[in-house]
Amino acid sequence: MPEIARSSSEQSGKPTAAHINAPDYDQLVEEAIGGSDSAFSSLWRHFQPRMVRYLAMFTNEPEDLSSEVWIKIASSIGSFQGDAAAFKGWIYTIARNAATDSARKKKRLGTTVELTETDWTSENSTLVEVMDLIKRLPKEYAEIILLRVVADLEVNEVAEIVGKRPGNVRVLTHRGLKQLSEMLGNGGDQI
Repeated sequence: MPEIARSSSEQSGKPTAAHINAPDYDQLVEEAIGGSDSAFSSLWRHFQPRMVRYLAMFTNEPEDLSSEVWIKIASSIGSFQGDAAAFKGWIYTIARNAATDSARKKKRLGTTVELTETDWTSENSTLVEVMDLIKRLPKEYAEIILLRVVADLEVNEVAEIVGKRPGNVRVLTHRGLKQLSEMLGNGGDQI
């Protein structure tokens, strides 16, 4: 079983995200494809927090949508073909498709809900403020920034997920980050 680096707070019993060492990542993906529940659980612990932050851009119930995404991943991981690098792009493609389907369903049913101040906790306030600013960016910029920064995907992986050329992803990332920087410089009042 691959070793997972854990923070001191995780060793003390407080839950935190697991960080997978790079060489072990390949092995975990192979084992998960082969049906290893413990390898799949390790991958889930590593990617779940990022997945929830990414999905928060699309819904006020990112944990629920993330659960649906992980069910889809678990049911189709045996047929996944690719290396560990492709795995990350694959799971975020599933997440993006699930978010799109969820938004279409809510639009059809007319069940959109806005987030309120009480939805946030003080321990997440900085992350919440940043996510709020990202949500105020044009959707094209916001999604690419989330995939590049929050999901920690490479330019080529993001390009494949969103159906754009890598050069376009770089330009959109630059423009989005520049606009985000301007918003931060104006106290978040722009857009």
